[in-house]
Amino acid sequence: MTDVIITYQQTLEDVLIFLFFGIGAKVIMLFVFQSKKPVVPVGRTRLWYGLGLFWFLSAILQIWPTMAIASLQALKPHPLLWNLASYWARHTVANTIWSIIIQLILGILLLTERENLTGRIALGVSAIWSLFLWSAGESWGGLTHRSASLVLGSPGAGILAFIASAALLMPVSSWSNHQVPRILSRGLIGIWSIGTIWQVIHFDAYNAWSPIWIPYIDKAQPTVTLLMRHSAQLIIHSQPLLFNVILSALMAFAVILMLRQRYDGLFWGIISLDLLLFWWIGQGFGLRPAYGANLNAAPLLFLLIWSIASTAAKTHPEQYVVEQPAASA
Repeated sequence: MTDVIITYQQTLEDVLIFLFFGIGAKVIMLFVFQSKKPVVPVGRTRLWYGLGLFWFLSAILQIWPTMAIASLQALKPHPLLWNLASYWARHTVANTIWSIIIQLILGILLLTERENLTGRIALGVSAIWSLFLWSAGESWGGLTHRSASLVLGSPGAGILAFIASAALLMPVSSWSNHQVPRILSRGLIGIWSIGTIWQVIHFDAYNAWSPIWIPYIDKAQPTVTLLMRHSAQLIIHSQPLLFNVILSALMAFAVILMLRQRYDGLFWGIISLDLLLFWWIGQGFGLRPAYGANLNAAPLLFLLIWSIASTAAKTHPEQYVVEQPAASA
C-alpha cells in the first residue's frame, strides 16, 4: 500500500505541474481575449458557476492519497460493482488521477467558459461523467439498497449533477420563460417527498442507519470530521426512533415550504438545516472517500434549490416588496 501511495504522489505531482501551467495559460487568455457574456437568468448563471465549483472542489478533495486508496474500498461493498472494483484495484493510481483530471478540467471550463461553445461541450461531458459516476461509483445512488436515503446521499450526487448539466444544456429561452425552473422545482419536490416518506418508514431502528459508518472507508476522513460524525453515530445509536421522528418532521416541513414557494428566511433556515444534517450525518461534509463527485449530494441539492429560488424571485417579485407604512393623516 505504501508503494502505491508513493507512486500515486509522484505521478500526481507531474500531472499537477502540467495542469498548473495549463491553468495559467487559460487565465492569461481570459484577460487578453475578453468577451461579453450574454444576459441570462440569474438562476441559470448561479447553477452554471456552482456546478463548475462542485467539480473543481470534488477534484481537490480526491487528490489526498488516503481518499484515493479508500475510494477503491468504497466500491467493494456493492455486489453489482465487483468487476469495476477489480479493474480499479489493478489500476488504482491511473484511474484516480484520471478522475481528478476530468473533474478539474470540467470545473475550470465551466468556471471560465460560460454560455459559449466550449462551455456547452463541457456541460455535455459533465452529463456523461455524472451518469458514469452515478452508476459505477455510487451504485445508482444507493437506490438498489434498502438503506437508500436523502441523508446518505440518495438519489446520488451523480444523477443530481446530471440533472444540473442537462438543465444548463437547455436553451436560455426555456429558462427565461421559467419552463426549466418549474420542471426542476417539481422534480425536487417529488424527490424530497419520496425521501421523507421512505425516511419515516425505514429508519426507525438503528440497524437501518448502519451505512452511515463503514470503518474501512470512513477512517480515511480527517480527524475533526471523524469526531463529529462519530458523535452523530452515538446520538442515533442511543435514540434512533426519536432522532428519526425529528429528522422526518424537518424533512416534511421542508416539503411544505417548497410547495408554498415563498423563499423567505423560514424556507432557507429549514432547508439549510436539513441539508446540513444530511451532509454531516450521512455524507461526511464531502470528506467521505468516493469514486468521484466527492462533495456528495447535499451541495448539489442546495445549488438546484438556490437556482430555482433565484428564478422565482423574478416570477413572484411581490414576495420581495417591503410594504411601506401608511402615511398618517
